[in-house]
Amino acid sequence: MVKFSFVVAAEPYAREALDTVLNLSEAIIKKGHEVLGIFFYGSGVYSIKGNRELGSSMRDLSKKLVEFSEKHGAKIAACSTWISITGIKSSEFIENACLEGLGGLSELITNSDRVIFFGPGR
Repeated sequence: MVKFSFVVAAEPYAREALDTVLNLSEAIIKKGHEVLGIFFYGSGVYSIKGNRELGSSMRDLSKKLVEFSEKHGAKIAACSTWISITGIKSSEFIENACLEGLGGLSELITNSDRVIFFGPGR
């Protein structure tokens, strides 16, 4: 069994990075592997913000992220420095999300066999 982790540094609705991470994670788990967690960095931290007012045509990525975490026990963490920069309050976090410093990211990487990074790709 291979242990995977993801780092997401792209906005939740701009490049479909979070959609891809969730779909890829489901496929990884279906193959018998494990997803330890998803770490959000840079503008990716907006992914853990809940209570969004979405139109009927928008997919609710925050809800999908919570469901994934609950179903598979994957850690959902956001960079504490970037959360501070964005001004997102802990009361706005989705369920199961937490703050981590780069030490937490280092620990996640150390415990993983594979780490896949999703960024803006500029």
